[in-house]
Amino acid sequence: MNHISRWTIVCCLLAMTLSGLSFAGGQLDKGTLETLIKGNSVEGKRIKWKTTYKMYFEPSGMFRRIDSLNNKESGEWEIESDGTLCMIGRKKRCRAVKQRGDGGYDVYNRRDEVVWTMDKVTSGNPYNLP
Repeated sequence: MNHISRWTIVCCLLAMTLSGLSFAGGQLDKGTLETLIKGNSVEGKRIKWKTTYKMYFEPSGMFRRIDSLNNKESGEWEIESDGTLCMIGRKKRCRAVKQRGDGGYDVYNRRDEVVWTMDKVTSGNPYNLP
């Protein structure tokens, strides 16, 4: 085996490994996302504001969120047929949710930028979000 072919194999293996770590799959489908969040709480980060948050997704379609700056928000949530998560508060914002290689989830805007993460999912409302 010559030097160039070994280098090509090493580069290909490295690229496959890194791509598997950075992104595990495509957008979640409606059923998977609903099972993940309905009646559950999530913790994560809001990228733009550099804060953490806790949010409860009520089975009724309401959500409650509090962040590390004690900002509170509530509204409605729904999942469209293509699996897009829509949050309706002051405005309706719909986002794609994709699973990361580490088991967490990233929530993307229309420009395919991560706007918030879901790093931990817990059954029920253990934080008693009002």
